[in-house]
Amino acid sequence: MTKKKNILFILGTRPEIIKLFVLYRELKGSDEFNPILFNSSQQTISEDILSYLDLKFDMSAEEIQNRSADLELFVAHLMQDLNRQFVKGESGLNIKDVHGVIVQGDTASAYAGAVWGFLNQVPVFHVEAGLRTFDHLNPFPEEFFRESIGRVSALNFCPTNISYGNLLREGIKEDKCFIVGNTINDAIVTLLNEKKIIEYPEKDYILSTLHRRENWDKVKDYSSVLNKLLKTNKTKRKIIHLLHPNPAIRKSFSEGLDGGSHELFEIKDPVNDYFQMLGMVRNAHTVISDSGGLQEETLFFNIPCGIMRKVTERPEVLDKNAKLLNFDYDEVAGFIDYAEYFKSNVNNEFDYTFGRGDTSKKIFDLLKKYYSK
Repeated sequence: MTKKKNILFILGTRPEIIKLFVLYRELKGSDEFNPILFNSSQQTISEDILSYLDLKFDMSAEEIQNRSADLELFVAHLMQDLNRQFVKGESGLNIKDVHGVIVQGDTASAYAGAVWGFLNQVPVFHVEAGLRTFDHLNPFPEEFFRESIGRVSALNFCPTNISYGNLLREGIKEDKCFIVGNTINDAIVTLLNEKKIIEYPEKDYILSTLHRRENWDKVKDYSSVLNKLLKTNKTKRKIIHLLHPNPAIRKSFSEGLDGGSHELFEIKDPVNDYFQMLGMVRNAHTVISDSGGLQEETLFFNIPCGIMRKVTERPEVLDKNAKLLNFDYDEVAGFIDYAEYFKSNVNNEFDYTFGRGDTSKKIFDLLKKYYSK
C-alpha cells in the first residue's frame, strides 16, 4: 500500500466508543490507514468521554428528534446523511475516497452503516461479529441487526469459537470470519494500564440495572424481588440499583416497592461516566442486570452476574460467572447463594476468556492483509 486507506468508523453510542477506541489508536498510529471517526448521533455523546480517551469526531450526522424511539426514522436518516456527506461529497471526501467501513456490535448505527457501505460497494468490517441468541425478539431488534451485518461484511471479527461457529453455520464463508477476541478486554486492559478507571468509594455491594425494552413490563416484579431479598435477610449486602430515566419505568419500579424499601436499598440515577461505572463494577460483590456489556465486564473482573434475560448472546459467560434468571424471587435468591460460593472460590483477579487485550492488534494485522491482496 503506497497511500493510506481512509477507514470510516461509524459509531454513535458510548459502548461503541469504548469498544473501538483502542482499534482507532492502532490504525491512527499506522503507516497504512487513516481512520475517520463519524458520529452517527444515535446518542448524545459527552465531550468528557472523548477527551478522556483523547478522541475527537471528524464529522457528525445531523441530530434528529425521537432517534432512540423511532428506529425506522433514525436508520433512514443516517443512511441519507452518509449519502449527503460522502456520495454528494459535502464532507470533502467522495465515496471513492472511502476504502472501508468499520462497525461494532448490533446498534442501529452499526446496522445502517453496514447496509450503507454494502450498497455503495465499500468493504464493511464487523467488530464483535457472530453473537447470537437465535431469537429475533430477544434482544429486539439487535439480533436481526447483527445477523444482517454479518451477511454484508467483507470481514467478520469474532470474539470466540462460539461466535465463529455461528457464522459458519449461517453460511458465511470461512475466509470472511476470524477469531480475534473481544475489544472490550482491550479497552479494560488499556484503561487499567493508563489508570483511567475511577475508583468507587464503596465495596462488596450488589449492583443492579434493568433497561432492555423486552423487560419494561417486568420492572415492577423486579423491584419487588430486590426489596424482598433484603426484607427476608436473604442478603445483608447493600443493593445499589441504577434506575433508568424513562418515567414509565420509574413509576413501575416504585410500584414494586409498595410504599417503601429497605434501608440497604439505594436507588441512584444511571452513571453516565463509563470510567466511574467500570469502577462500580470492579468493586461490586455481585451484579444483577439485563445488560450485555455488563456480562463482559463482570467476566473480566470475575464478579458473579445474574442475567435478567431469557437468553444470552454471550453463552461463554454461563460456563464462568453468570446465570440466566427469571423474574422470580426464589430463582434470584438461589443466585445470591451461588454468588457467595463463586466469590469465595475464585482464584484469579481477571478472566481472559474474551482475550488478553490484543484483539485490536489482531484486527489491524488482518486489515493489512486484506488490503495487500
